[in-house]
Amino acid sequence: MKKQRYLIDCHQDIAYSIRANKRPFNTDDSSYMITLDETIKSGLKLIFSTIFVSHVKREKRYEEAILQLKEYEKIFKKYIPFYKVKSNNDIKLKKRNKIGLLFLMEGADPIRNLSDLDYFYLKGLRILGLTWNKENKYGFGASKSGPLKKDGYKLIEQMDKKSITLDLSHLSYESFWDAINTTNLIPIATHSNSYFLRRHKRNLTVSQLKAISNKGGTCGLVLYNDFIAQKTLITMDDLFNQFKYLLSKCGEDHIALGSDIDGAPINDFPIGIRKSSDLYKIIEMLEKKKINSRIIDKFTSKNILRVLSENLT
Repeated sequence: MKKQRYLIDCHQDIAYSIRANKRPFNTDDSSYMITLDETIKSGLKLIFSTIFVSHVKREKRYEEAILQLKEYEKIFKKYIPFYKVKSNNDIKLKKRNKIGLLFLMEGADPIRNLSDLDYFYLKGLRILGLTWNKENKYGFGASKSGPLKKDGYKLIEQMDKKSITLDLSHLSYESFWDAINTTNLIPIATHSNSYFLRRHKRNLTVSQLKAISNKGGTCGLVLYNDFIAQKTLITMDDLFNQFKYLLSKCGEDHIALGSDIDGAPINDFPIGIRKSSDLYKIIEMLEKKKINSRIIDKFTSKNILRVLSENLT
């Protein structure tokens, strides 16, 4: 009998996709990877669902974050399988046939001041990345070199007090090191691959991967083609190469899945990954490649659950 695994995705752009494309969650349009039906079919039990606002003008980013939160509240109200995750007690609901959404803010631009952090925390924010690819008041993103700023240090200090996990994906090299050496919680990179295999500004070096692992964190295997390999056609074998490398450098206790689906057009993902229910193909691939069942279990859920158990209140 085929083993059914508890599957967690550390990065999905659900509300962004709904709002940016002006489409409903329950669409039957196959050009979107995340839909109501496909998510229910996916076997996912916990999704880090993003608040991503960098596509709108800076002065509108707070408002856009509020509107994306409202989209999630519509999902919770309208669709019984979904519920909000704010604590470890909520995660224990995995015994029920439901899918938890845990809020991740991808870039802290909506946080105009520290009182905004209080507001978003009350709404369910539990994971926060300081920047997207560009510079903001907190630090520098992957597109520009620069250190963490004074407000960035202050924000991480308040995140620690509220048990909001630091997401290191998207930070510049300098800001990464400042941030990881500042947080007192276990840090994670929700969606970043190996820079050694694919020399992209968004990927992480060996020293960065090992620093996350040494602090007990996880690095999420991301499925976006340009972060996997520099090829015209990206296959599951290319994705497996990234998995193997992350496993070798991070160790089996520090890898996870961070798909980033619907954060880009559907053809920007590997052949065979076209909808959220296709994520289970990654597990099937690992099984076919004879990856130890213990390691697969850690990758699909146990590693990130360990982090959450220590970081969340």
